[in-house]
Amino acid sequence: MNYKVLTVIIVFFFSSCDKISKKNISLYDLIPEKSEFVISIKNLSKFKSSIANNNYLKTVINSNLTLKNLISQLDKINDDSELLIGLYNNNTHFYIIGRKIHNDSVRNSKFSFENIDIITSNSNYKPKVNKDLFVQKFKKIYQTNTNFSIALDSQRTKDFFKRVFKDEVNISDGNLIINIDASNNLIYVNGVVDSYSINSNSNYKKIAIEEIIENEEKLYFDFKNDLLTDYDIISTNQENKFDFFQLDSADAVLDLYKIFQFKEGNNLASINGVISNYKDDLKNSEIELKFETSISNEIILGPLIVKNHTNNKNEVFVQDSENIIYLINDNGQIEWTKKINDRIIDEVKQIDSYKNGRLQYIFATHNSLHMIDRKGRDVGKFPLKFNDQITKPVSVFDYDNNKNYRLLITQNDELFMFDSKGNRVRGFDYNKKSKIITKPEHFRISNKDIIVFKTLDNLTILNRRGKVRIKINKDYNYSKDKIFQYQNSLTTTTVNNKIIKIDMNGNSKLVSSMSFDGKYVSDKKTIYTLQKNVLSNAKKNIEIPFGKYDTFSINHDKKNTLINVFDSQNNKLYLFDDKINIVKGFPVLADANANFILENSKIEFSVISDSKKIKYFLVK
Repeated sequence: MNYKVLTVIIVFFFSSCDKISKKNISLYDLIPEKSEFVISIKNLSKFKSSIANNNYLKTVINSNLTLKNLISQLDKINDDSELLIGLYNNNTHFYIIGRKIHNDSVRNSKFSFENIDIITSNSNYKPKVNKDLFVQKFKKIYQTNTNFSIALDSQRTKDFFKRVFKDEVNISDGNLIINIDASNNLIYVNGVVDSYSINSNSNYKKIAIEEIIENEEKLYFDFKNDLLTDYDIISTNQENKFDFFQLDSADAVLDLYKIFQFKEGNNLASINGVISNYKDDLKNSEIELKFETSISNEIILGPLIVKNHTNNKNEVFVQDSENIIYLINDNGQIEWTKKINDRIIDEVKQIDSYKNGRLQYIFATHNSLHMIDRKGRDVGKFPLKFNDQITKPVSVFDYDNNKNYRLLITQNDELFMFDSKGNRVRGFDYNKKSKIITKPEHFRISNKDIIVFKTLDNLTILNRRGKVRIKINKDYNYSKDKIFQYQNSLTTTTVNNKIIKIDMNGNSKLVSSMSFDGKYVSDKKTIYTLQKNVLSNAKKNIEIPFGKYDTFSINHDKKNTLINVFDSQNNKLYLFDDKINIVKGFPVLADANANFILENSKIEFSVISDSKKIKYFLVK
């Protein structure tokens, strides 16, 4: 082989290897030596939410200048890709390691090393690849957390065990790596420590699970799922103060409920624990506060209760005054945030566009139709942009319950229909008339599919193709109130507060008249009215205290119906069943009306508090 050719090949080989090795450098490889704490954050939005909404974590952060500075830098980072942060030099310096995290507002020392960004409080810091055993173990351990993980060096691990367990556990050179899931009131700790030894002279006090369950009123976590029966040692240290980072400031040390358990293994031990500052203010009530979550700006939409398709639990969707939308999980943690172009028009719907059980969120702003997935990512060709203003919430139809969705957009006097892939539906052709004043709704009555809405001139009933299906035999001056299905007919009101019934042949008749400020709602079986302070159905009238009733709405599933009334004058939230008996635990005090969900006879609801806080409740 030609010598020059061989030289070129060798040079190319080594340069290629160098490029490959650089590409393979991970965030973990750049963890500085002598790090005392290393924190892996998989979801920055949720991590920030945990800090903002957990009193214990807030106290720890606020008690230490280094930690406060660290959190202030994290607040300037909006990307949700993985970050590593750490403390060293006795908690006097921190670092943040990630990809594309630099911005002009960061004033600390900034470095870039092999396409990885580093922010640090130490101007003398020099980034380099660290092959320390501690770092490599942290890198390799599978971290199942959805919030954050912390690795402690050997000395910190020893300190941790001394503070947590009453009985002595001697750690030789072990490192503790723990996954942490922090909700509003609880911090769950699940971890593993290697290379440990136990002092044989210690007498462990083994507490039976049944013994702990007897004190369940004082403990606030799920025993079946969070305390495993095969754990060998359970050490409660409620009488001791606990500070996770063992900072100098006494302010960071709180009297909290703690319980930890320890399981022996072959040079590998595991711990499981919980730290709680939960106080059940509604313990004897019929209503349980599940969580409360604060956000930075005023809430302008929501809270709307939505479904998490991965675990079938309910979550909360909100939008703030900066047009940032939030998904808050069932533990009160912010899963993600996303800034959009405008305010959402009133509603958010969920559909299964791909027919695979995964749900997407559908909503309209004044100039866009959005579809995003559960991780906050735009789906397909969405958002769709429009030159003319959208004037009503998007209407979502699934005519045959086969997930062939139709998305109907209202623009003043016009209607445009799209499928769930964002394509215009051919064959739907509505001849515009006067301005549309209610959101188009779909009903199937007597095997007829109808699309119903009001205009300034009349009530219009269309077929699937946008043509008039039913002509009403009489003209009315209709109000802007919602249209309901009642039995095999439609009901709505006129501007004079008369309730009108319309059958599927177009015949209409007066059902009843209400007072000028009366309100009405209906399910398929019953019409309910609220006139001044009198709530009525066909069989019963009840009086409720006088107030200003801004909201009168109905919620129902296949079996049950709930009537919701909100009194804005006295800040009281009422809930009644289908026989207009008040639900136990109501009324409750609230700053605004709630969003209710009724599933399998279980009731949950969410309300705004102090304009920036979301509270989520369970009705027992």
